[in-house]
Amino acid sequence: MTGRLLKALAAVSGAVLFGLMCLVSYAVFRRYVMNDPVLGDAELVQIGMSLVVMMAMPYATANGAHIRVDIFDRHIGVWGRFLGDLMARSIGSFILFLLIEKTWDKALDAHEYGDVTNMIEIPVWIAYGAITIGMGGYATVLVVQLIAQLLSGVRDYE
Repeated sequence: MTGRLLKALAAVSGAVLFGLMCLVSYAVFRRYVMNDPVLGDAELVQIGMSLVVMMAMPYATANGAHIRVDIFDRHIGVWGRFLGDLMARSIGSFILFLLIEKTWDKALDAHEYGDVTNMIEIPVWIAYGAITIGMGGYATVLVVQLIAQLLSGVRDYE
C-alpha cells in the first residue's frame, strides 16, 4: 500500500470530520436558537464517524501515531521489544483478517437487503464498507511492518 493511498484515506477522513463539525454546529444552532432541529443529524454523525475513524486508522498505524505505553521497554530490552512487536503485529493482523471477513459479509447482506437507517434512510452498507476498507488497510500496514521487522532483524531494531 503506497503512502499516497494512505494519505488519500486520511484526507477523506479529515474532510468527513470537517463536514461533521459543520453539520453539528449547524444542528446545534437550529435546535437551540431557531427551535427547529435538523432531521437525521444523529444518523449522519454516526455513519460519518465510522468513516472518520476507519479511514484514518491505516495512516495513523503507518506513521506510528497510535498511543504507546513504554513502561517495560527498558526492562525487557531490545529482544523483548522485538518479540513483543512481532507478536502484536502477528496477532493483530490475524484478528483483523477475521473481522474483515465478517464485516464484508455484513456489508453485502446490508446491501442485498437494502438496510437503511431509521430516520433519513442512509444505506447502512456504507458504514460496513468503510469499516471493511479501514480494517483492510490497517491489516495491510501491519503485515508490511511485520515483514519489514523480520527483514531488518533485531540488530537494527529501535
